Amino acid sequence: MNNKGFTLIELLIAVAIILIVLVGSLLAFVQLMLLNESSRNLVIAANDAQYILEEMKNLAYDDLGSYLPNENELDSLEAEDVELTYNIESDVTTVTVNVTWQERQNERDFSLSTCFTRE
Repeated sequence: MNNKGFTLIELLIAVAIILIVLVGSLLAFVQLMLLNESSRNLVIAANDAQYILEEMKNLAYDDLGSYLPNENELDSLEAEDVELTYNIESDVTTVTVNVTWQERQNERDFSLSTCFTRE
């Protein structure tokens, strides 16, 4: 008898291999989507911090301590909190902008610092 075709066991093995590849690809896709969202949020936070420091460059040295960021001008993340920390000395002021936000039930943060000097 000349049997042409596949046996049931061969077909089951082929289907199992295809399922393993598909499930692995789907899991990798989901992880990449979550990583993409995380990277996007980090870029927004970095842009917000940089924007605040750029706005502070336009101020006089003595006005640095009274600066308040305009929340309407920021490309803010959902539930984003921006905190400014000053280390004021006689001729040098160090300003740190700390941006915190919630991401998938975890708190993330990003900090950016710079120094301003009296002319």
